[in-house]
Amino acid sequence: MSRSCVVVGGGVAGLGAAFRLSNAGIRVTVLEADDSYGGRARTETVSDCVVNTGAGFVTSFYDATLAALQELRLRTFEPEAEYGVVATPFGKVPLDLRSPRRLLRFPLITTTGKLRALSLFAQSLLRRPLHLGKPESLARMDRGSTIESWGRRALGETAYQYLLRTSVEPFFYFGAEQASSALAKALVRHARGWHMLAIEGGVGTLCDGLATRLEVRTGCKAAEVEERDGSVIVHHSGGKIEADHVVLALPAPDAARLRGNMAEDDRKQIEAVRFVPNILLYFGYERPITVQHPLVTPGGPGRHSIARIRTISQWVPSYVPEGKELVSVHATSWRSAELIDEEPEQIINALRRDTESIFGRLADPDWIRLYPRRRAVVLPEPGHYRRVRAFLKKPRKRMFFAGDWLTGSTIEGAVRTGINAAEAILSQ
Repeated sequence: MSRSCVVVGGGVAGLGAAFRLSNAGIRVTVLEADDSYGGRARTETVSDCVVNTGAGFVTSFYDATLAALQELRLRTFEPEAEYGVVATPFGKVPLDLRSPRRLLRFPLITTTGKLRALSLFAQSLLRRPLHLGKPESLARMDRGSTIESWGRRALGETAYQYLLRTSVEPFFYFGAEQASSALAKALVRHARGWHMLAIEGGVGTLCDGLATRLEVRTGCKAAEVEERDGSVIVHHSGGKIEADHVVLALPAPDAARLRGNMAEDDRKQIEAVRFVPNILLYFGYERPITVQHPLVTPGGPGRHSIARIRTISQWVPSYVPEGKELVSVHATSWRSAELIDEEPEQIINALRRDTESIFGRLADPDWIRLYPRRRAVVLPEPGHYRRVRAFLKKPRKRMFFAGDWLTGSTIEGAVRTGINAAEAILSQ
């Protein structure tokens, strides 16, 4: 007898689960509420420029993601040298995040801080494996402390401010005082020899590759999931569909709002997951522009309104046609929360002022793209990874879950949870 599965959610996690199930001979239907799939890993083409509307890169330690890209024959490559700087209260200082040796050249970290950082890097290599995309390993390190409290204790003030915060906040947008120290400990474990990778054509090509042979129904918003003894029925805006299994690959708040007979303890665990907003802004130029620093990251004490500012042509030249330019601006979560309910023009003007106070004067752009997201990034507060581990250990028969909220907001976490949900179904 043939088996079937409905996957609710057409982001990386849902498409990854559906791809694995389909390859194993399971009949799969993907339901996506939006008009197009991809979620926070969608790519658009604007004026011949590759515009990643959310996630913008993968890394060399994203094992499951790199395996999927290889299977899909999608090319990755290391971007150009960034020559980035950190905007500090003492001026702009060069910073290279690609290895402990390069990090420790940063002049604003005290000698004691550098020695403590070296000791921390060495200790991390001796511990049991710790991976950013594996909640079971993160749960072991989730001991109730925040990145801020652990970082100040382990590294001292200057190394915390200029090394640890600069390794976390520009990529996740939330403050180090909010997140579990397990996240930072995983990043320290990965720090040796890591590098960023761009995907040819943008991150969205991963979603395109996963979806190629799948039945993906867009504009179908799920409202209720009814789990029965022999099947699952998903009621959605286009009707209803019955299958042997369902994978709920939705953002946690959307999964929690589904009607139906979901176990109450599951619903409570999902409701406990927190997200923070992010606003991504692109300034597009139909002409070359001159910039002093292709990558600027605010750093040092205090809250920062901007997470990072990047000139795309000098990072991934293939994303921007010759003679054009593209500048991306990521707002931090607190600044995004302040602005997200404002009119687009007000958001753009406010973020441009914030950007110019750090980056320097920006030439007037020829076009602008604004991508505000209320639920952009999972906030792994202390205790998050322990709760997730308990959630994932629960035996399941017909209803399974996937999504980066089960790890933390990375493409790797999304891919891994999708594959894990598929494997759980195939093992039955």
